[in-house]
Amino acid sequence: MQAAPSQAELLYKNYKVNKEKLKSQVKETIVEKYGNAAADEALPRELLLGQSEREVEYDRAGRIIKGQEMALPKSKYEEDVYINNHTCVWGSWWKGHQWGYKCCKQFIRNSYCTGAAGIEAAEAASDLMKANIARKEATQEVVAPTEEKQLATWGTDIPDDLVLDQAKLTEALKKEDKRRREEKDERKRKYNVKWNDEVTAEDMEAYRMKKVLHDDPMKDFLN
Repeated sequence: MQAAPSQAELLYKNYKVNKEKLKSQVKETIVEKYGNAAADEALPRELLLGQSEREVEYDRAGRIIKGQEMALPKSKYEEDVYINNHTCVWGSWWKGHQWGYKCCKQFIRNSYCTGAAGIEAAEAASDLMKANIARKEATQEVVAPTEEKQLATWGTDIPDDLVLDQAKLTEALKKEDKRRREEKDERKRKYNVKWNDEVTAEDMEAYRMKKVLHDDPMKDFLN
């Protein structure tokens, strides 16, 4: 092969030119990104001294209270997304402790938007339901209250002309006291006891008056 010194020299010159171009491009990229400290341009005072006159106030936890605008965190949910032909987002309407769509006033989240026609239909249905309830209340028969029968202590109806004999009632109270004392002390009970099955109204009244009510707060103080 024959040597070609002129061609080799030309290739070497092209190599040096491309090398200088690449070097200058890298330098310009670095200066554009990080700046040039050797430039004659004066740097801002904030960068030169590392401080500024702007006051920033922090709390004990290190959070900024005053002096710098806080960047609002972006929500993890998609915003301003309209589905099922709705023109408002879910939660744009509130009524009766329920969220809904303002465009059609529906509470079901996955419902299809019916617009103004759906609102009119819902209002008409509500008015019809109220009218039906009012009509039913107006035509409903008034049930006469039943009189509660007053029963005697022994379970039968109290006759209207019942009159208690005070003397018999006093005697029945004494007998009831005596019976209760015998129940407390078994030694006072006799062996041969004759029982009378006939119970008078005075006897039942005496029993009722002497009966201890379990829900009476003063029952422990009774003799």
